[in-house]
Parts: sequence; structure tokens; C-alpha cells
Amino acid sequence: SLGRPPSQLGLLITVYVASLIISMPLGGWAADRFGLRNVYCFALLVFAASSALCGLSDNIWMLVGARALQGFGGALMGTLGQVVILSTFPRSRTLKINMYISLAGQSGPLVGPLVGGALTTYISWRWIFFINVPFALAAAILAASLFPTMTKPVRTPFDFPGFLLVGSGMVLLVFGMDSLAAKDAAGGIIAAELALALVILTIASFYCLRVRNPLLDLELLRIRTFRISFLTGGGLDTIGLSSVVFLLPLMFQLGFGMSAVQAGSLTFVAAVGSVAMRFFMPRVLNRFGFRRVLVYNTPIVAVMVAGFALMQATTPVWIVLTYIFVFGVFRSAQWASTGNLAYSDIAPEQLARFSALYYILWQLAVAISVGLAAAVLSFLAGGGPAVADDFRILFVIEGIITLCALLAYLKLTPQDGAHVSGHGAQMNTE
Repeated sequence: SLGRPPSQLGLLITVYVASLIISMPLGGWAADRFGLRNVYCFALLVFAASSALCGLSDNIWMLVGARALQGFGGALMGTLGQVVILSTFPRSRTLKINMYISLAGQSGPLVGPLVGGALTTYISWRWIFFINVPFALAAAILAASLFPTMTKPVRTPFDFPGFLLVGSGMVLLVFGMDSLAAKDAAGGIIAAELALALVILTIASFYCLRVRNPLLDLELLRIRTFRISFLTGGGLDTIGLSSVVFLLPLMFQLGFGMSAVQAGSLTFVAAVGSVAMRFFMPRVLNRFGFRRVLVYNTPIVAVMVAGFALMQATTPVWIVLTYIFVFGVFRSAQWASTGNLAYSDIAPEQLARFSALYYILWQLAVAISVGLAAAVLSFLAGGGPAVADDFRILFVIEGIITLCALLAYLKLTPQDGAHVSGHGAQMNTE
């Protein structure tokens, strides 16, 4: 209806992702400067307005601009959503609250395609955007009514050089990694893009460690539980586990000859397993603690990643579905544990800066995961179409990467995160 071929509509995704990445570092500074409630309500209103503009767009360029604005609002909402929970409730309650709230995100892959497909088929594609408006406005009204006000804003100057360095480096790295998955991408351009991203992000790291009030507070990585759960340990298992979402549908289609619908129907079950496990994680972490869960769960989930290499085109469907469901359960346990351990020792005044850094590092890990998987798969395929054996080798590699995270988790103590999981109280009552 916009008079453009579908191939050109990929620009809408590119602009949204670029705006999202560039805007992520802003959330922490803005919340400290203007107040968490004010910024969160502003983000919701921006998201509502931009969604309405997307639905009202009558040409591609208006839609591109609205999507950029939507990415800005979405970035602020995403980085500050967890801060709202952590600054409102005591740590002893945040684990259970986070688990229930995360059900919305986990349910997205289950409900989103069905709702989006129905709206597009029976009404109009514009309603994919219009449907956001009443929910965002209602959330803004509730936030304005219920969120506490911040009495002492932190009047730090905006770190514009840091914003330019981090934003440009992140965009180059994420799109460089994404280009590795594109068959028609020029290798020289990708290499130059990634090299420039590495240089810029290295400069940004040194800059943020040496200036007062940087946009990204890398000093937070000195906090041991955050460093282990999200960098040395969590970074590795995120790289190993995130690629499965990318590789599994490809193996089913290219290696086993399935259709896209068949492959999607099988991999969909992992999301069901993830949702199911969220109901049990507070009890599991309360009983066993973060260290024991991560030390035992990491080898299990690593072996399961490598175990995808044993699948054949002739493997019965019920076995494939069961295996993917169980994998979704253990993957959910891994990410729920690292995600909640990450904030366990973050001071209240550090929460906004923590959230910005957390989501930046998460975006980097996912981009690296998919980019490396695509590069290795292309290498194994020798420039031709990938076959089942190429995927099998890659799944074993990803399993080994995931297993390496165990070395970091072994450095945790049984008391780490106990005030979040309640594990210490559980031990004292026995």
C-alpha cells in the first residue's frame, strides 16, 4: 500500500534497530537527571505517538522516520523497565516479580506472530502499530500515578563524546555481525566495518574509564557478581545459546529439507518450555541458590546444544519436539539465573547506569553470537549451501563455548545473590 517492493521494506527494520542501539545508553543518564518516573512516562508517550505515526504513514519515508522515533522510545522503555522493579521493591521480592513480568517477553514469540498475522490478514498492516497505542497510553497513566518521584536528581552533564563513540561503535558492530549472515555481503566491507567498530569501541572503553560521569559506567564491571553473571560467564553462554535460535530453523530447512512453516512450528516449542520454567525458577533458586543452579545447569544446557548435532531428518517428530521443549526449559533456567544474579550487588544509586550497561552488553553478546555462527557456518560450507553436517559441527562448537562459562560460575560462592533468591534463609530453616 506504500507503493514500494517488499525488498525495500527491510530499511524499516534497519532504522528501528539502529535507533534502538544508539538510544540505549541514554536511559541511565536521563533517569538520573530527570527522574525515573518522568523519563519512563516520556518513553511510553513517545512509543505511543510513534506507533500512531507508523500506522498513519502514507509513504515509506514517513514510516522510516516514525520507526526511528519508535526505536528511541523502545530503547528507553527497555533499559528502564527493570530499574522500575529494582527501585520499587526490596531485593527479596524482585526475583518472583521479575519472573512473572518476563512471562510477557517470553510469550511474545507465542502470541505475536498469531496476532500480527490476523491483524494483517483481516484488517490492515497498520493495526500492527495502532494496537500499541492504547496499551502504551494506559501504561503511561499508571506509571504517572503509581511510580515514586525522585527527590534528588543527579545533575551530571551529558557525555556527548561518549554517546558518539558508544553509539557509532555499537551500530557498526551489530550491523557488521548481522552482515556476516547475508550471502551477498562483500567480505572486505564487512571486515572494514568490524575493524572500525572494534577500534571505536576500544577507544570508547578507555574513554569511559577515564572521565568523570561517563555515559556508560564500566566501573560497574568491578562488581564480582555482575562481572561473572554477565561478562565472563554470562557472555559466553549467551554467545553459545543465542545462536540456537538462528541455527536450528536453518538446519531444519537447509539440512533436512523442511519448509519454513514446519521449521518454525518445531522451534516454537522452545518458547513454550521457557515460559513453563519461569513459574518454577523462584522456587528452584530459593532451594539451591544461584551458584549450584549455574554450576549444574551449565553442563546440561551445553550438552543439549551439542546434542542437536545428533538429530537426523528421520528423527521422529515427537522426539524432536520433546528435546526442543526440554532445551527451552534449561535455557530459561540459565538466563533467569544470570539475569537476576547480575543486579544482586548493585547499589540503588547505580541501578539506572547498571541497566544501560546491561542492555548494551546483552545486545553485543547476541550480535556476536549470531555473527560468529553465520561466519563459521559459511566457512564450513565452503561458500556453497550449508548441509546437515555443517550444522552438526557448529552445534558442537556452540556447546563447547557454552560449557566454558562453567569456569566463571565455579568462582561464585553459595552466598552470592542469597538476598535475592532467599537461599540463605532456606538453609537456616533446615
